[in-house]
Amino acid sequence: MRHTLNDLFKSKAKVIYLNNFYKANLKWTLNTIDNDTQYQVSIHKDGQIYPRMPVILKSNGLPWNIGNSYLIGLLSQPSLSNLRSLSSRAIFLKFYLQYLEDSNQNFLDLPKTYSKRAPQKFKIFMVDVLNKYNFSATYINNILSTVAHFYREIIHQSLLPLNSFENDPFTEVNKRIMTENSVGLSRFIEVTTSDLKVKSSRSPYPQLGKIRDGGSLRPLTLREQEIIFQAFRNNLASIELELMIRIAIITGARQQTICTLSIACIEEANEILENDPSLNSVVINAGQRFRADSKSSRHNRLHFNRKLINDLINYIYSERAEYRRNHINSFYGHTSENYVFLTRVGNPYLSAQREIADRQTPKPEWNESAPSMNVKSGQSLRNELDRFVKRVQACESGFCKFSFHDLRATSGMNLVRSMREKNYPDSKVFDYVRQHLNHKNIKTTEVYLNFDAEIEEFNEIQEGFGEIFNRIAEY
Repeated sequence: MRHTLNDLFKSKAKVIYLNNFYKANLKWTLNTIDNDTQYQVSIHKDGQIYPRMPVILKSNGLPWNIGNSYLIGLLSQPSLSNLRSLSSRAIFLKFYLQYLEDSNQNFLDLPKTYSKRAPQKFKIFMVDVLNKYNFSATYINNILSTVAHFYREIIHQSLLPLNSFENDPFTEVNKRIMTENSVGLSRFIEVTTSDLKVKSSRSPYPQLGKIRDGGSLRPLTLREQEIIFQAFRNNLASIELELMIRIAIITGARQQTICTLSIACIEEANEILENDPSLNSVVINAGQRFRADSKSSRHNRLHFNRKLINDLINYIYSERAEYRRNHINSFYGHTSENYVFLTRVGNPYLSAQREIADRQTPKPEWNESAPSMNVKSGQSLRNELDRFVKRVQACESGFCKFSFHDLRATSGMNLVRSMREKNYPDSKVFDYVRQHLNHKNIKTTEVYLNFDAEIEEFNEIQEGFGEIFNRIAEY
């Protein structure tokens, strides 16, 4: 059984989340009436509402004051990226608190002996964890980096007097590292890091048959895709899952973009196609300023064919979709700002950045009765996909499990193979695949073009080795 890091601690410290959190200023007023002095306190909100604020609790159930003060100091704006980063930091810092509680230490235990200081002892503990268990060095270093950031921000935000620190918690290290830009040009940049870092000989190397593109992805074979579409015809998937899978394979869009598509995106695309019957496809924009999210809010142009848009329009106007929009949980109600895809209880599969902003100043036509925002991260879609795969496996025993993100790699490899069958030069294939998948780094696109050749080369080597072994076995 694979361990989680939480399993290694006895401490019951945990992270909980508050909905509709906001920062406020307390103002004390002194009033004297008929020689009777009274103090009154008033709360003044800063206007920003955060739908999912992490709070670190100690084992005794009380908030860890210094840790939560650190998190509040990091609040910048109620954006999904800010909230996800905050949640990760809270979880990583919670591990440090668990270590401190288990070892009966305080974060300010910083004696003269360097190796006895709390963060340095935590580093030694994490090195031991890395050597004994199946955690990646990157994951461990992210935790240690958060601990270093925690101490830096205590000083930067003046959360404690400087004389609270008996000694430095770690040593700052200045480095020059080489980076590559989106077109492959290299340059050196100066960075400041710390000695709270572990080294490991384990380097992440992509498995054969996998593509590194925002994760380790497995492109589905043509036969697997045929099985999936046959399963659609056999009604083994909900119409929502079917449409989302089709969008992923056709456009190469990420789960984040597909789940946050607004009805307006599809209606506007349909209007363009209706006004020009000669068009076979239409572009839907995603990213910052558009009504569909994208990775890092980068502008992404997605190409939808006419049939897919027609099927999406039919779904949007169906009784099934209308019923989901009519649910009390559906914030946008019966407006074009609503998500194309909602769960049966009216929640989005994945919350959009625009909803966080829109809930700050809701319009009258939206659902004012909707409950407080509960940020969704795509778990409903993952659960639905798992159930679908199990149904398919009941009919096709050899069918392999896949993730939704694998469909992105599938879309890219479908494009590569289709263009090569039509004898397009690799330079043209490269350009189309890079645009199709909106790659920032050209090396990611190169992996797609080399994928089939690497598989073929491996198979040839294995076949040659098998022939040699057979000849040896004859003696």
